[in-house]
Amino acid sequence: MSLVTAVKNYVQRMITESEPGYKIMLMDKETTSFVSVVVGMSEVMRQEVYMFERLDQTSSGENMVYLKCLVFIRPTRENIELLIRELQKPRYGSYYIYFSNVVSKSDVKLLAEADESEAVKEVQELYADYQALSPHLFSLNMATYSHSLKWAPGALQRTVQGVVGVLFSLQLLPTIRYQNNSEMARVLAENIRQTVLTESSLYHSTEAEGNTLLLILDRRNDPVTPLLHQWTYEAMVHELIGVTNGRVSLAHVAGVADDLKEVVMSPTQDDFYARSMYLNYGEIGQTIKDLMEEYQKRLSKQQKVETISDMKHFVESYPQFKKMSGTVSKHVTVVGELSRLVGNYGLLGLSECQQELVCGSDHSANLQRIYQLVSEPKVREVDAVILVMLYALRHEGHPNNDTRGLISALRKRSVSDHYLKLLSSIMDYGGAKARQGDLFGTETPQDVSTIRKRLFKGLKGVDNVYTQHKPLLLETLGEVVKGRLREGAFPYCGNPPSSSVTRPQNIVVFLVGGATYEESLAVHQFNINNPGVKVLLGGSNIHNSASFLASVEAAMEGLPRKTLRM
Repeated sequence: MSLVTAVKNYVQRMITESEPGYKIMLMDKETTSFVSVVVGMSEVMRQEVYMFERLDQTSSGENMVYLKCLVFIRPTRENIELLIRELQKPRYGSYYIYFSNVVSKSDVKLLAEADESEAVKEVQELYADYQALSPHLFSLNMATYSHSLKWAPGALQRTVQGVVGVLFSLQLLPTIRYQNNSEMARVLAENIRQTVLTESSLYHSTEAEGNTLLLILDRRNDPVTPLLHQWTYEAMVHELIGVTNGRVSLAHVAGVADDLKEVVMSPTQDDFYARSMYLNYGEIGQTIKDLMEEYQKRLSKQQKVETISDMKHFVESYPQFKKMSGTVSKHVTVVGELSRLVGNYGLLGLSECQQELVCGSDHSANLQRIYQLVSEPKVREVDAVILVMLYALRHEGHPNNDTRGLISALRKRSVSDHYLKLLSSIMDYGGAKARQGDLFGTETPQDVSTIRKRLFKGLKGVDNVYTQHKPLLLETLGEVVKGRLREGAFPYCGNPPSSSVTRPQNIVVFLVGGATYEESLAVHQFNINNPGVKVLLGGSNIHNSASFLASVEAAMEGLPRKTLRM
């Protein structure tokens, strides 16, 4: 049950089912990202795909009737209209149309009427309507999903399509449960259930029926996880540099080579990254060091070309050597930039404080340390604000709560009003009244300051990384596999199943409001530790702290701020 494999198979199907000959792929912005994160364009081009075009960026150029056109688009109103325009004046000899989800009969009729030259040879529905970031992780790439704590225009429909796309592509017929205190989760659950019932003919097998759970959660129940600095390679890159559709921009790095200004960071296209993405900061330093040493050994061998046999071996191994050279350059540059940012922003000390704050119980020590960091010039404005946010969430009900004093400290360092308003918004978004259950009291608190620092060898300058925090999702999954998930807190959408299927083998978790790479790591480890269960995780998007704060701002727009008096 791999999301990457499912999308790859669809791409391969599109390419091979059409007639032999040179082809062009015509996609929209979203389907381009669906394809690019699971398969390299060079790999596709090796299979007679001549070039790629965007449906929304086509112009009336020369006709190329000798090319076959593979159309892969989402079945949106805009795309249907653009495709109608294309078919009315076809530029290619034949068209094979693939929709990423269910398309209405009326839209198919409109396309047929536009195809007066009878260039369309095939129309099919595929269900790759999501971005498969890893075998267990998917995203719908939605920057905005909520407005005034309700579904933003078009967001509900897009979310339904994305989640049912996952279910249809993997042939999973689920029981559906949702977070009881979330109206958005309830509405989404009902719409997905209705769509699954309406399109039941798409299931070709009943094997998955009864052993699959779709669990819909709300980001508001855990606003802490997206705010914490993470220390796995994958999460650090996203937090400190940013990952968009499997690409990372390094154009801002001083002295970077032209071919490294934008690099691919996708586990499906970079073997080293696939092996290293879950390693922590210290471990990735050692791994990069080992990679460089291996490269240097190969380089010294390549330089000894003295005989015909040596020349032959050099020619045969050159493509692999060149690929390795690119891998080394890319990851050395990325890790070097991460190291620079960690040092410049004092992130090791800041992260230590974050972990003590959310996992420990010493209010006085936490408060004193936060005051120190908030006034420290090295600490970025946004990091100082996030630290106060975490304090306000963690100690919301503490009798000696000093959030007002911390706000005054932020004002003293001239923090912008924008951030101060966000501080109020985060409490209304994810404070105790907005959450279901006790985010901080589910386990016996442990004082992180009593835990000895872990030493990581191999990379000078990295001597401690705290990773004590575990996302709330991990506890919820534990309750699911034990059959203890309370129905009052997570009711069924529709009739509850018989008692024999209360412990599902397949679990699809969708986080309304976005997931994080820390939660992805937790799911990855959960799957390893529970071999009889397979968990998939998806979200409106994959957050770093910046995108999460932007989504909170959008969700709370239009609502009065009432939790904190500014």
